[in-house]
Amino acid sequence: MSLAEVLSVVEPVLLLSGLGMVLFAYFQYVRRTRDFRAVVRFWEKRLMLERREHVWQRAGIVVLLLGVVVRYVLVLGLI
Repeated sequence: MSLAEVLSVVEPVLLLSGLGMVLFAYFQYVRRTRDFRAVVRFWEKRLMLERREHVWQRAGIVVLLLGVVVRYVLVLGLI
């Protein structure tokens, strides 16, 4: 199995797991506060995440970015 084949399998896993982690953080916030509008209107700075929610959100964003980087590497043919 070549590196490109491995990355083509890893890329959707990274993207889906990153999205799942971010959604999990928002689900925890909504369950705790019952404030769904803060998640929908995120640009208003009403979202006050606790530490564990913040960690899940940031980790999910990092995993999403890794998935995007892997996608660019595959599309540009760098491997």
